[in-house]
Amino acid sequence: MKNTLLTKQTILTTVILGHLYAVPAIAMDTEDKIEKEENLEVITVTSRKKLETILEIPMSISAVSAVEIANRNYLDASDIYRTLAGAAAPRGQLILRGLSGGNSASPDTTAIFTDDIPYEFTNLTDVERVEVLRGPQGTLYGSNAIGGTVRVITKKPQLDEFELFGTIEGSSENNVDGFDSSLSLGVNVPLLDDTLALRVTGNITNDVRPYVNQATGQQSKSQSSFIRSQLLWQPIDNLALNFTYVHDEYSANGATLGDTSKPGYYYELSYDEDASAKYGYDISDTKITCDPTFNRPDCIQGGGFIHGADDKYALYNLLDGWDKESTNLYSITVDVDNIADVASLTYAGSYRKVKSDSLDDWSRLDASDMFKTWIINDQELSRVTHEIRLQNFDLNSNLSWTVGAYWDKSWRPDSPGHQWQYIESGDRTAAAALYWWGDDAQQIGLDNFDDPNKIWNYHVFSEWAKEFALFADVAYQIETDDFGNIELNAGIRHFNLEDFERTEEIGVWSNDKTLIGGEEQGNRFKFSASWQPTDDYSIYALYSEGYRPGGNNSPLAAACVNDVNAKNRKARFTSDSIDNYEVGLKGSLFDGKFNFSSAIYQINWSDIKTSIYMDSCGFSYTANAGKARSRGLEFESKASLTDTIALIVNASYTNSELTEDNETIGGVKGQEMTMVPKYNAYIAIDKEFDINNKPFFIRGDVSAYGKYNTHFDTKPGDEVPGYEVFNLSARYEVNENVKLSVHLNNVFDNDAIKYKRDRSRSNRTTAQKYIDFLPERSIGIRLDYNFM
Repeated sequence: MKNTLLTKQTILTTVILGHLYAVPAIAMDTEDKIEKEENLEVITVTSRKKLETILEIPMSISAVSAVEIANRNYLDASDIYRTLAGAAAPRGQLILRGLSGGNSASPDTTAIFTDDIPYEFTNLTDVERVEVLRGPQGTLYGSNAIGGTVRVITKKPQLDEFELFGTIEGSSENNVDGFDSSLSLGVNVPLLDDTLALRVTGNITNDVRPYVNQATGQQSKSQSSFIRSQLLWQPIDNLALNFTYVHDEYSANGATLGDTSKPGYYYELSYDEDASAKYGYDISDTKITCDPTFNRPDCIQGGGFIHGADDKYALYNLLDGWDKESTNLYSITVDVDNIADVASLTYAGSYRKVKSDSLDDWSRLDASDMFKTWIINDQELSRVTHEIRLQNFDLNSNLSWTVGAYWDKSWRPDSPGHQWQYIESGDRTAAAALYWWGDDAQQIGLDNFDDPNKIWNYHVFSEWAKEFALFADVAYQIETDDFGNIELNAGIRHFNLEDFERTEEIGVWSNDKTLIGGEEQGNRFKFSASWQPTDDYSIYALYSEGYRPGGNNSPLAAACVNDVNAKNRKARFTSDSIDNYEVGLKGSLFDGKFNFSSAIYQINWSDIKTSIYMDSCGFSYTANAGKARSRGLEFESKASLTDTIALIVNASYTNSELTEDNETIGGVKGQEMTMVPKYNAYIAIDKEFDINNKPFFIRGDVSAYGKYNTHFDTKPGDEVPGYEVFNLSARYEVNENVKLSVHLNNVFDNDAIKYKRDRSRSNRTTAQKYIDFLPERSIGIRLDYNFM
């Protein structure tokens, strides 16, 4: 595993062998088709409204069931991402097929739908299954789905049975004080026989992080919780309405990333009383040097930590950042199975209100830690979505079709306090700010806000964006006796985008107003052809297009005017565009004991939408950053080696690179895209035993990732080495209602790095050198119970 070349050769060989294994499938006798199909993984594809096997679907797709979620202790969708071929998630957000696009670990190139609502809800409590559809899905699944779509399908109310269920989980990690915990509880209550049922599920998760702020003693931590209630009403056989309310909360305190910076010095201010000075002090600064090998806490504190922590987890920040977010989501889905024996209808609508507050510590970058200054964000967002689909009623027809419409609008209300920057009180701070910045920040606060501690404000008067789209998808299946089944498929999405923004900035950094809006429209297409010669394998070819909506940039702060990247900023950026070419081979061999899915693809990306950081002032803007191309191989398989042993092998190779020089992002033609390892692999083996006539399962799995860079203008702190991690888990079914499992992660305690990035391009020693480590060896215990 340590030999990169050997690992790449192994992955490529696995992919090739997977294709060669399909050859004997042509000659296989399929006398017992029904028994074989029982071994295939069956999933529901909403776009076609029927049960299909993965083998029959002309696209690259992965599915994880509720049983797998429970058995493997998956608490969040991010736990699934590490098992997928062609996937990367350096900071938790899924990146598929190399579509990162810039210097951010959160490029928003993969869309998440929960119960057909565009909602990024990834907690896996009471989830029926998770589907991952690779490649652009814009003809059916929304505009941001250029790299792929994650579909989270929750368990729905049951009309005929009472359930009480829940999960208790606790875990501990080496060298991290405290315990992680997760508690879930749910109930399903039939209210009217075969007509009305209520399902309510709740979860509270606590996460203690390893990072400890040496200046304050704060250990980073977070808590998330939600309650989801669903009321299913089925007044007649072919009509079902599901009303859902979700309240979702998240709060965190402290750093989410470590810091490896070794500044070599820090500043101290001297205050000499002077009655003639505006604030009573003459200020001077002293640059105090320290051992250049010292990390930041040691440098500033003179060696030795005030608060205990492993060296790599020690931080020094004058203030602890925090953030809070709460969401109230109301949604309704309507399913009409039969309209005049012609079509079925599905409607999904939602309204949500999101409230978020946070504190960002700017004492380090704005004031070199000589006084405290911070930004408070107080933001509110509302969003409404509607989607309606009509689909063919006769699921046995060779012709299947879907037509529909989608409408989405998000807006912010008048928000005078969208952002406020503060400095701490007192004449000493006012004098220090005047000395260090050359601006009388306290006077600016008094003149503009009648408050000496408020020094800058970002006011959102109005901001909204909306999308209206019409889509259609048609497939026709040709059945033959000699050549099997052929399916031809075509889809189109016509979209219209509009947005508007009116903002104002006042204070020490900028004084500017923005009044801007725009509109775009266009079409995106999908074409596919698939051939299933026998029941044992299928081949498909797919062409699909995708896009992400454009938008507007905030005003350019005065402090950023002379930044080297400021000249490339435009007031507006447009949508980007994806063209995906894909060929896939899927098979089910040896009476369904070996199932695999593989794909080869090329993606051409134009007008890449990416975030540009301006190093000199700390602000960012969004730009269209040229062209790129991604090519790759993906292979996923599951083999039943015996009746009690199963083997999973997933692997990929990704070559994603710029196809032209790009000054805006600091990239050159041929340079690899950021955040994307060239290879990743996941191998797992399951074994089933009987203990006291009760089933006992054990799994060992290993995930491997190649090296990658996190920035185009690459510094040494942007280079992330490859790594492997080995996990063990065991589950014992105590009885039909209770399951007990133990999970040992990072068995060999691999000291690996998951992510790192230098904030500064100019090597400013005061800037952060971010780092995130693979969690050390941890052990978790989980108890699942289900009483009916």
